[in-house]
Amino acid sequence: MGAIKLKHTSGNGTILNSPAANPSSDITLKLPSTTGSAGQVLSVASANHSSTNAELEFAAASSTDYVKLTSASGSSGGSAINIDNLDVSTYKAFEIFLTMQPGTDNSNLYIRFRIGSTTITDTNYVNWKEQSTPTNNVSHKSSGSQSLIEPAENIGADTEENVFFHGVMHVATSNDPTGLARQNNRIEYDTNYITHGPAHYSTRGVAHYSGDATTYVNGIRFYFSSGNISDYMYTVYGIKR
Repeated sequence: MGAIKLKHTSGNGTILNSPAANPSSDITLKLPSTTGSAGQVLSVASANHSSTNAELEFAAASSTDYVKLTSASGSSGGSAINIDNLDVSTYKAFEIFLTMQPGTDNSNLYIRFRIGSTTITDTNYVNWKEQSTPTNNVSHKSSGSQSLIEPAENIGADTEENVFFHGVMHVATSNDPTGLARQNNRIEYDTNYITHGPAHYSTRGVAHYSGDATTYVNGIRFYFSSGNISDYMYTVYGIKR
């Protein structure tokens, strides 16, 4: 394998190796005519590009405001799934996809916000929820001064009876304007699930924690009204500020 060594005056240097595999023909890489700007990366220009020829150019590094943060799955979720220590300085909101099955039949899905490893249990949650069935039966529920959020009810524990939850969680920080912070610890969600009946249900709703303007949430807890979590899987994405 051929190589070019660019030596430093002290002796060591940088080595450029030839391709690891033998190309079908010679390949030409044409370097840019400028040094680019700080933070830029080398990319392949669209002009004159072919299987044997590429012109390189400096371009802005790709970035995204939507980032996958964590995921997990298993067959025994314990008493609760806690998603803790979210980076609220970088991310304004968190999108959560979660499916889980109760170990006990006829259970409700509960949510509480967390700060560090502490679950917020006081009666300052406010809930709004619409519940639907395939027979066009729709009910609306709302409640204040609650100690938890209840997105889904009467979930079955038999085979294929479980709940899918999708939500976007927003958080307040100390940098928020004081007059706005009280409304920022909130979650908007939708679910579909099979009850212990069994019957198909879906819900959508909004809930927020309205205790004060100085509670800064950085986690969330999912659990059932009774028993442990059996099968589960979830993925969390962050949406940058």
